[in-house]
Amino acid sequence: MATADNLPPKSLGLGGDGDEIAAISEVERRFGVRLDYSDARHWKTAGDVFAALQQALSSEQAEAVETWPLFAEAISGETGVDPTKVTADTLLLGKGRFDWRVLVVVGCLIAAGFALIQLW
Repeated sequence: MATADNLPPKSLGLGGDGDEIAAISEVERRFGVRLDYSDARHWKTAGDVFAALQQALSSEQAEAVETWPLFAEAISGETGVDPTKVTADTLLLGKGRFDWRVLVVVGCLIAAGFALIQLW
């Protein structure tokens, strides 16, 4: 019998209060990559973000069995959702309104900052 404790979460609970930026930044930090934010407005699930991560990784690392568990831990850290229950279908949105445009702008600013640091 399935109980609420062993069902995957419907949502990570992210939602416009800055935790989405922290969650994506943690994924980037954990894997040492920069995600391509050009499709961020279409990211609806953990699987969507994971696909962007796989594009940023080497093919060997993208396909490694440990990549998903590390990703799930990073993306869910801000919300306290059990990372072992996060699936590709787990929604990113929580109860609040989520605006990926903010994440895209912040990502561009972070990338510009890194570029300036490297030039200096």
